[in-house]
Amino acid sequence: MPTSQYEPSTTLTPASPDGYGPPEEFHYSLPAMLGLILLLLGPALLLFGSLLWYGQGSTALAEFFGVTVTDDTAFEATVPIAVGGVFVAAVVAVTVLHELVHGLAFRLQGYQVSYGAAPQLGAFYAAAFHQFQTRNDTILVGIAPLLVLDGLLVPLLFVPVPTLAFFAFVALLFNTLGAAGDLYFLAHLLRMPADALLYDSDIRHSYVFYPES
Repeated sequence: MPTSQYEPSTTLTPASPDGYGPPEEFHYSLPAMLGLILLLLGPALLLFGSLLWYGQGSTALAEFFGVTVTDDTAFEATVPIAVGGVFVAAVVAVTVLHELVHGLAFRLQGYQVSYGAAPQLGAFYAAAFHQFQTRNDTILVGIAPLLVLDGLLVPLLFVPVPTLAFFAFVALLFNTLGAAGDLYFLAHLLRMPADALLYDSDIRHSYVFYPES
């Protein structure tokens, strides 16, 4: 089972395992991440919004958002305070659950997990610091929140409770958009050889080790 003798905040450059070349530092591209979020936004809104509309119907949604028809050509719309509360609750819940699923995927594969927040990066994390991770293990960890949480949330769009359905809609949007970093990393992982190793030194420093030819 992978273990670590170092504190999560310790920064170090690990020595290469036998048969591997020197470490190559991995960096996320902020422009690419923002571009991916924008690319996901439209399809996610269209897909989940359509499912929400189909599952709840215009009448239920109109009642939830306080839409009333005043005459044949006009209507009034209000946004109840409850909508804001549901929105905030969904964002907080899915943020926590997203990282917990990452952590559970790590734990199921035998890694020690650290949870925390990185205010300087505007992110929360679940990470296996100071442990060599296989490429395939890392792929599973990265894709798990998108598959698991979206799979659990989509059916909630169809429950006959508009408040719960709207909660699921917001959670789906933020979980999907929040997976942009995971998808960016996944694209790089899939181009690596299957026996590549990864190593997170701290929240800012990650390394890739490629087998020597």
